Amino acid sequence: MSPSTAPKADAAQLIETIYAVAARPERWEEIIAAVGAAPEAVPEAHSALVNFRSLEDAALAAKPSLGVILLSPSGGVVGWNGSGEALFRDRLGVVESRGMRFFNPSNHEALAHARARLAESQASQVIVKFVQADDDDPHFAYMSPLDVTPPELILGIEGADRASAALIFPAVEATDHLWRTIRESFGLTPAETRLAARLKDGLTLKESAEDLNVSLNTVRNQLRAVFDKMGLNRQSDLVRALAQLSALSSSLQTSTPDTVAATEAGALGSAPPVRTHRLEDGRTLAYRVYGDPKGQACMMVHQGLGSSLLPRGTDQLAHDLGLYILCVERPGTGRSDPPAELSFAAIAGDLVALTDALNLRQVRVAAFMNGVGFALAYADALGPRAERLLLVSGRPTGVEPETERDRRHPMILLHRRMSRSAWAVGPLYALLRHRLSLRQVETMVRTAASAPGDAAYLRSHPDVIAFIYDYMSECLSRGSKGAARELTLCVNTPRLDLPRLSAPISVWYGADDPGASAERLLAWLGRPCAEVRVVPGVGHYLPHKHWPDVLAWLAADEVG
Repeated sequence: MSPSTAPKADAAQLIETIYAVAARPERWEEIIAAVGAAPEAVPEAHSALVNFRSLEDAALAAKPSLGVILLSPSGGVVGWNGSGEALFRDRLGVVESRGMRFFNPSNHEALAHARARLAESQASQVIVKFVQADDDDPHFAYMSPLDVTPPELILGIEGADRASAALIFPAVEATDHLWRTIRESFGLTPAETRLAARLKDGLTLKESAEDLNVSLNTVRNQLRAVFDKMGLNRQSDLVRALAQLSALSSSLQTSTPDTVAATEAGALGSAPPVRTHRLEDGRTLAYRVYGDPKGQACMMVHQGLGSSLLPRGTDQLAHDLGLYILCVERPGTGRSDPPAELSFAAIAGDLVALTDALNLRQVRVAAFMNGVGFALAYADALGPRAERLLLVSGRPTGVEPETERDRRHPMILLHRRMSRSAWAVGPLYALLRHRLSLRQVETMVRTAASAPGDAAYLRSHPDVIAFIYDYMSECLSRGSKGAARELTLCVNTPRLDLPRLSAPISVWYGADDPGASAERLLAWLGRPCAEVRVVPGVGHYLPHKHWPDVLAWLAADEVG
């Protein structure tokens, strides 16, 4: 049945579907059919939309915090955060100015041993096993030298200037993993580590044996060895211990990789700090800068549901290439205040104001996905100061008609239908924000990898999911209304008026991109381009896969 002949539902039916999917995210593809059957327009005062007004900018529930206790060179306690004190008191003892008083005296020995091991091995962190107060179940923490502890963990803790190490307790609800550290801390063999990983993921011993292609007796022997090395007695203790330890892993990744890759986890922890600029009307514009302040000025224009967070390693690579990169959180998204009237010209004006405040003259511009319209408007507002412009996997503004080909690509189909029923974007983004989780983002990202090249890329670079989750979380941190308004603006603007745009334009597309094409973008632009590059073996994950190439383009003296 074609979209034009499909039976139409009222707004309330779509809202009901959104709530149902919010309760069971694995059924999210039901929204595609519901949006396809929804009316194209709904009055702002419609009763089905009223409840979502408060959700759009409502404060999110606080995420669990890591507990931090700062130790002096002699082992005394010189500072702690609230979570550290609470976690310690709930489980282990009392934090005092002269040190930690454990309910179980054996923990003093464990702490002393960990300090000695950290000093002797010069490791970046060691794992400490404590015995809990109430039922002798184990509790784990990391001990890390202060100089390699992520700065955001100790920010605002009094006494940090007198500390030499940090004891970091996991937020119980968080999950991730750092199997190499676990293996090195407890002396697990690679085979024992692989078994522990499968047990943590919920497999039984029999299922683990089948997955590892070994006998059941072999995994039983490996499990006994893991118990002995980690001081555990039960499989449930092992699973809980691994869950606790894994909560800290991404927060403790501080080293910069040798090569930049969007797929590496930890972009948020290693990113430059967010800065703010006060606009003339009093609004705040949030942004990050990467690279060399004396380098070539560049403006990075992020995709929809994006933020100023760029792939891990960008700061160092930009510095090496002689680039000074700005990435602004567009007004109304992330930490930037919204304008009174949203338009491409208004957003471009805010970006130009920041450019002027930083005394940047000639600027090279790169944009991705739905960010291309804003990049074009910015380059037009800059006039001759825009040196050149790169559009990667660009999406034209306006409404794209739904085709039979779209039905093979669920995320593209959802976007097409949201464009047709733009009123539904607000409710969808509001629920996305309040139900955002790494698992939900993983489902969306894997579904979006419907083109062969993207599916292959995601299989070899699964950590890109964590990067996407981080920038979506930043985008929606203060509300979903701005991101929804931005998408609606793109849908309702078929063409851009760009009378001052003189910068040469380069266009890059993945050959497998199911959502758009170079031909479609060129027709929408209505002007010749200096360079058109179609990259084989990838779809709309082109910016992730070829991120170093994007920076190289910005640094090159000539292109094309």
